[in-house]
Amino acid sequence: MGITFLKCNLARPECTQCQRYGVDCPGYAKSHKFMDEGEKLHQRFGKRRSNPTTLPPTSIDERIVPSLAARSTDKQQPVIFGSFVLSAFTRWFGLNKYRVHVPWTQYVAQHIGQSPAFDAAVYCVNSMHMGHVHKDTRLQRSSREVYSKALRLFGDRICDPDSMKSSESVSITIVLSLFEAYSRTASDSWTRHAAGTALLMAHRGPAAHLTGFDRCLYLSFRSFLVAEAFVNGRRCIFEKPGWQAHIDQVRWEDMASPRVDEPIALFIDLQDRIFMEVSKVPGLLYQARRLHTIPDSQRAARRLATQVQCSDQALRALSAQLRLAATVESYECLNDASTDNREKAAFIGPIPSTFPQEFANSVLRGTDNCSYILRLLLDFLESDEVQNLTPSPESKTETEISDPLPFCFVSKLALHVDANSGSSGQERNLPPPEKWLDLVAASMGLEAFEVVTCAIETPGSAESVEHPGSWSGTVMLR
Repeated sequence: MGITFLKCNLARPECTQCQRYGVDCPGYAKSHKFMDEGEKLHQRFGKRRSNPTTLPPTSIDERIVPSLAARSTDKQQPVIFGSFVLSAFTRWFGLNKYRVHVPWTQYVAQHIGQSPAFDAAVYCVNSMHMGHVHKDTRLQRSSREVYSKALRLFGDRICDPDSMKSSESVSITIVLSLFEAYSRTASDSWTRHAAGTALLMAHRGPAAHLTGFDRCLYLSFRSFLVAEAFVNGRRCIFEKPGWQAHIDQVRWEDMASPRVDEPIALFIDLQDRIFMEVSKVPGLLYQARRLHTIPDSQRAARRLATQVQCSDQALRALSAQLRLAATVESYECLNDASTDNREKAAFIGPIPSTFPQEFANSVLRGTDNCSYILRLLLDFLESDEVQNLTPSPESKTETEISDPLPFCFVSKLALHVDANSGSSGQERNLPPPEKWLDLVAASMGLEAFEVVTCAIETPGSAESVEHPGSWSGTVMLR
């Protein structure tokens, strides 16, 4: 039996066919029926993609105003960067908040969104910081992608001589160096950016870092520049007379500032005077490595040994004064606490009220490390090897000359990377990234590396060194 289809003549209110057969006419309104055909589509097209990725749906804000999410992200960057500064430089922030005119947080808030290179540098640090805090590997991977973008943009920026010498360019190199030190991707990558910062600051000169945000750049990164000079075997830019005068001028201005009380002024005075001596030590090591290129090397060695002794004595005297000042301040704090003045022992934000003592302890550790390096250098200058030194041919280039010193400096991040990669290097338990950055900044850069000694012969004065027996092989010190 066949089925006959009768065509509707679209008559109103009822069609003729419905009237003929006596049925209710359904009318002419078209009803829509939604059917889920996702399974059929997946069976039909899903085989063409081996690893389909599901993109997150865009928010209503992004659909209506596409740039709204980007603007919101830009507004958050200064806040996140401020969190990074407070967590990574607790002790440094505690003392230098009295010394800087324009802090990092204010500069970032004012300049975010104006330079693609600067924005990318800040974004990569913020993403790495948030990824570390929240244990989010996606943010950490994203930070490295933004870091690569920042490198490309900065490479285009420094082609312009005026842009290269700007405060923004110096700040970008500092932020990129902090990113490398924070992410710990390689052993010496942070020192390369620090060397670039030293080069830019040297081109700009000391007078360009006296006021405003430029003063903050100098104060915030000077410890890392000293550490870079030790690790890479270079002279530190702060040993030059112009920079020494700059350090002294900043010291006097900060001591006379109305924002600074008497204990803080004393710490500023002693810390900067110690820093002036510490910044000369990489230059002494540089001269010792090139004694064999000087015709009268014995006389040069004796003259250099005298400089080393004078520097060591100056550090010892300043260290004793700082130790006494820290002791007196601690005693006064204890007396205040015993008289029920409990509020002085509390925390104010991320900065403990006892931060002058804690900062002094970091400076004293750096001073002790520097004195130890000077004693090792003095032992080398008084050894028979140097006394019987013969000048090398002048035709040798700097890369062909091997390091004659029986000790060297290795970044602590290099030991961390070697330990994580499963190499035979001795494993070191480094503090978290933010704590390590604070240690380096507060210790004038002396906590950034390990001193590695290689024994060529047992020195006669080894008993006077704090680490007897360290000359028996290649060992890690401190």
